Amino acid sequence: MAGASMGLQVPSLNVCARKRCRLFWVSLVVLLLASSTRVAFSDSKYLVGLGSYDITGPAADVNMMGYAMMEQTTSGVHFRLRARSFIVAEPGKNRVVFVNLDACMASQIVTIKVLERLKARYGELYTEKNVAISGIHTHAGPAGYLQYVVYIVTSLGFVRQSFDALVDGIEQSIIQAHENLRPGSIYVNNGRVAGEVIDAGINRSPSAYLNNPTEERSKYKYDVDKEMTLIKFVDDEWGPIGSFNWFATHGTSMSNTNSLISGDNKGAAARFMEDWFEQNNSASSESVQSAAEGIPRRVSSIIPDVHSHRKLTSAYFQAQNN
Repeated sequence: MAGASMGLQVPSLNVCARKRCRLFWVSLVVLLLASSTRVAFSDSKYLVGLGSYDITGPAADVNMMGYAMMEQTTSGVHFRLRARSFIVAEPGKNRVVFVNLDACMASQIVTIKVLERLKARYGELYTEKNVAISGIHTHAGPAGYLQYVVYIVTSLGFVRQSFDALVDGIEQSIIQAHENLRPGSIYVNNGRVAGEVIDAGINRSPSAYLNNPTEERSKYKYDVDKEMTLIKFVDDEWGPIGSFNWFATHGTSMSNTNSLISGDNKGAAARFMEDWFEQNNSASSESVQSAAEGIPRRVSSIIPDVHSHRKLTSAYFQAQNN
């Protein structure tokens, strides 16, 4: 999978001051990190599998998750949303699954349903102990897929279409990753090696940040975290196949007047990374595809040629349904 840019995140996405937001945001800047990766976690001791599947959901008349505004409902698609999965396994031993969603956040009820399906398919191989599902915190995806009242007030309750799109897409992306497990290596690097990422984000409340003690603020050069950390996965035979990274920025480039489904800045960065990989590795991608038809591939220009995009989309979904 080309540059499976994982906007992996942990909770507490709204803190964009000194505490790292832990938003995994892959952009073209990641290329600098990927090219200078220096620390190896493995020497073909692991199996690595990647998967990607559509989770766009209802694109009309459904409340959007993030800004909590009842009047903000979907009326089209800026670009489609995806679930991107990584599996890392020690042959015959432990394994872990991480799923990154182009969604505001993960959902306990979605996770429970996905785990039920995985258990039916794989037994005890994938459970709550080794499966993590997270989101990039876009504020431009369909709402109604969480089980707690406070999160579904503005969507006027549970929205089955939103829920099903997420569960189905997550399950399929994990299946793809499981079926594509191959020997590979894992590398890590951070932004201090390649230079700080400047002007990629701002503090949402600089005046509030100034209320921190002087001795605390003096420890840092900026009022936001500008360090980026990247993990890269390299197939023993095919070379780089995917990456995800941590970078503190908030998924609110699309405002609360937007009504188009979108992955926002981190979703766009993921697609730009994937597009770059496709454009620069077309020959190797074709050989990989012929060698293993199951490898998920991405061609995802955000502003494509309309006619070629329709042909591509049709071919892609035909392949998914076969």
